[in-house]
Amino acid sequence: MTTSEAIALTRNYIDANWEKTFRVSREETAKEISLPRPHTVPSTDPSMWLFFYWDTYFTNLGLIRQGRLEQALNNAENVIYLIERLGLVPNISVKIALNRSQVPVSAVLFAEIYAQTKDRAWLARAYAAVSKEYAFWMAMRLAPNGLNACGMHADPITLADFYNVIKHRLRDIPDDPVARLAYLRHKMAECEIWDFNPRFDQRAADFNPVDLNGILHQFETLSGDFARELGLPAEEKTWRDRAGRRRGLMDRYLWNEEKGFYFDYDWARGRQGTVISSAPYFALWGGACSEAQAEALARNLPLIERAHGVMSCAEGSNTSVNTYQWDAPNAWPPQQTAAILGLLRHGFTADARRIAEKYVLTCARNLAATGQLWEKYNALTGNIDVADEYKMPHMMGWTAGGCLHACEVVEQN
Repeated sequence: MTTSEAIALTRNYIDANWEKTFRVSREETAKEISLPRPHTVPSTDPSMWLFFYWDTYFTNLGLIRQGRLEQALNNAENVIYLIERLGLVPNISVKIALNRSQVPVSAVLFAEIYAQTKDRAWLARAYAAVSKEYAFWMAMRLAPNGLNACGMHADPITLADFYNVIKHRLRDIPDDPVARLAYLRHKMAECEIWDFNPRFDQRAADFNPVDLNGILHQFETLSGDFARELGLPAEEKTWRDRAGRRRGLMDRYLWNEEKGFYFDYDWARGRQGTVISSAPYFALWGGACSEAQAEALARNLPLIERAHGVMSCAEGSNTSVNTYQWDAPNAWPPQQTAAILGLLRHGFTADARRIAEKYVLTCARNLAATGQLWEKYNALTGNIDVADEYKMPHMMGWTAGGCLHACEVVEQN
């Protein structure tokens, strides 16, 4: 299959199937949070029939590129609504997830919408929302070293019930009640990043994740852009100062000069983690890197780039008895998109195009063979023989969005 054929195949399939993932859920239920606008769901599989926070940004990349701005705006309006109502965006639109959020992509999601509409009245509403969401992250997810951590704020009963949600996915849950609650607290925190992965030594809440802080740097930078656009110079300066401070802290705690790579930081034990992952490319995308750091990350792509895409983590990262879905050999859509966007931001066009072409061809080959797009792919084989914690669903959502963005990158570069 040629690249041109792959692009045509995936674009036609996505365009024909987008609307199957549009859902109206205006009525509040005992389990589900109401949303005022139709929203996109990741898959037509009933198990995925909900609104997922950070998926929505990557989904919107595709919706916008296929001229479906109305639905992209609906998704953004639902994010604004959740922030206005709750002060955060739950990682899923169900009430058992009110105790956790997800990598905060609201600012970049709103920036994409504003670039299309230039509606300053709407931007003012979006800016108020990001300011409120930022307050949540700085009040509820700030580590003692000044960088952010993932976390949760569940009561003990809800936390204990979380066992029933994850018991079929993990094999090392302690039997001792006290140890189990501590374990569940960290695993619920891990849901704000990648659920689940080998990066945090089973203590996710004790780490400053590279990707979270990279995206928060982007959040602060874009919020400064919004303030400038709205004629708020004092607020713009505040946001610029916040971004500059975060960048300095990321250099101090997360950057490893010798290795030319970012690592998650174990703030509780005062040391960098050791897992090589694709998380640094979120920092590249988020604008937290100097040009020298960007060059090092581009040079070190072979640490996590394989024949068919960017892997979650390098082989051998997992030393536990668990099988993690955010680990080798799996290649997830947001990791491809973050790497592509980060490389393009710093002028590494050939590297970005290479990864984009790998992703387009992988999606298209499996679409031709199975009739579906999928949640994730094997970066080594290019097939759907992935490491699973549950039966992998077929996918639209961020797979479609990431693939359409990759198609555009291939064609333009």
